[in-house]
This record gives sequence, C-alpha cells and structure tokens, in this order.
Amino acid sequence: MNSIMSYVLIPFMNWGQYFFYLIILFVAANKRFSWINNFYDSTYKFLIWLVLAFKVLYASIETFSQYYVWSGGEFTKLFLDQNIIDLNIVQDFFGKMTWIFDNRLGYFLFYSWGRFWMEIAVSLIAALAFYLFLRFLKKHKERFFEEGETELGFLLALMVGWSNFIIFLPLVFLSVVLVSIFKKLVFKEMYTTLGAPFLLAALIVLLFGRYIVDILGLTAFRV
Repeated sequence: MNSIMSYVLIPFMNWGQYFFYLIILFVAANKRFSWINNFYDSTYKFLIWLVLAFKVLYASIETFSQYYVWSGGEFTKLFLDQNIIDLNIVQDFFGKMTWIFDNRLGYFLFYSWGRFWMEIAVSLIAALAFYLFLRFLKKHKERFFEEGETELGFLLALMVGWSNFIIFLPLVFLSVVLVSIFKKLVFKEMYTTLGAPFLLAALIVLLFGRYIVDILGLTAFRV
C-alpha cells in the first residue's frame, strides 16, 4: 500500500507544484502588464506570502508522507526510532539547537530538514539577498525599475527556489539583453526595465530549470 501511495502521490505533488507556480507567474505577469482587465489582482506582497505558505505546506505534506511510508515497512520503521544527537555533524551544524533531534525521531527530523525544509530556508535567504541587491540598484539606477519590480524580483526568486536561483540570476541578465533588443527593434524604445526580464527568466527556469542544472553539472548545489 505504501509503495502504491508513493508511486501516485509523488508525481501528483510534483505536477501540482509545477502548475501552482505557473499560475503565480501568470498572475504576476498580468499584474505587471495588465493583459486581462478585471482579472484577479493582488499585491506582490500577497503573492510572496502565498508562495512561502505553499512551500511550507508542500514540505509538510512531504514530511508526513515520508513518515507514513517509513512506518509501513519493517526495516524502514527503524529510521523512526533513531536518536542521532551524538553525531558530530548534528552538534557542529545546529549547536544549541541539537535538542530538536534529542529524541527517538531524531534521525527522521534530521532527514526531513535536509530533504524537505532546508530548501525553503536557503531559497528565502537567496531571495532576500537578491531583493536587497535590487533595492541598492534601484537607488542608483532607478530607470531600470517601474513601481513594484523589486518586489516582483523577490517573488520570482523565491518561487524558482534553490538551486534554480543559480541559473535564474544569469538568465535575468541574458533576458535583459534579449528584451532590450526586441523593444529596440519593434517599439523603438532604448531602455527596458527589469520586470519583463524577470518574468522571462522565471518562465525558462520553471520549464527547463532542472534540465539546465543537470546539463551544467550544478547538481551538487541542490539541497
């Protein structure tokens, strides 16, 4: 039963996450360009909290699913009754927070942190660093931004997550070049703000990010 659940649940969750982010991307793009009048409108701040809440919910479902799968096997049940507080790696990394793993679920909690929850923490740190960089850039080169585009950058950086952020960043700069050339040739505009490049880079990452990470040999950066 557990193997059947894993076979069905994991693809469902992966595709569900994929479609959710595409919807968020469309809503953000529509907010930026107003393609559809009277379409659902929301602030970037709300979308940021929505993405963060979804990531937490997704990680929670993965955690409980992992517990359910392990609890169904005679061998894997052992992983649910392992205190790993004595391992140096836990003590060195978590310091005084090792009490979290000082119980019979210690190994399961440690595994769940590294497998499901660390990505959220690293993604949030990367997105915040990117946002601070954008705020600094806007202060000195305001012509690169329209209203709300720093928040849009934060939203999309958080959405693509780590390790996709590694390729999202250079794709933003490449997209700036491509969008600038397009606007110059088609609309005769000399400058472009960062909204469209953000969205184009995020779309490429959502569609092909995992493959690009594999091709470039960046899998070691995955958490």
